Amino acid sequence: QQHNCGLTSDATNDICYHRHEALDELEVVFSSLFPAALVSRLDGSSMGDASVTPLTANAPVYGDTYQPHVDADPTNLPPSPWTDIYGRYPNRAKGKPRLMTALIYLNQQWNTKNW
Repeated sequence: QQHNCGLTSDATNDICYHRHEALDELEVVFSSLFPAALVSRLDGSSMGDASVTPLTANAPVYGDTYQPHVDADPTNLPPSPWTDIYGRYPNRAKGKPRLMTALIYLNQQWNTKNW
């Protein structure tokens, strides 16, 4: 039996283009874990397509079939403004932007005290 994974396009657009306290807090947490880094959301153009959403660049969406893949690998990015500037390089290469993937399941309620 095939199972659908991921968000609908409406839900994806909601988390990407509207403010959510949980996502704001995650950015603060990541910034505190990596104080020397600028933590920011991925721009769709880095994936070769400006229509790619900033938080779910290659996440499975409802109706898609999931296939295993390597996330956040700058050596495999398609031609784009990103690769024009930074080139293709192994993730964690010194002096290059580090791409990071976080798989996060958000609950209906966000309880900061328990986080």
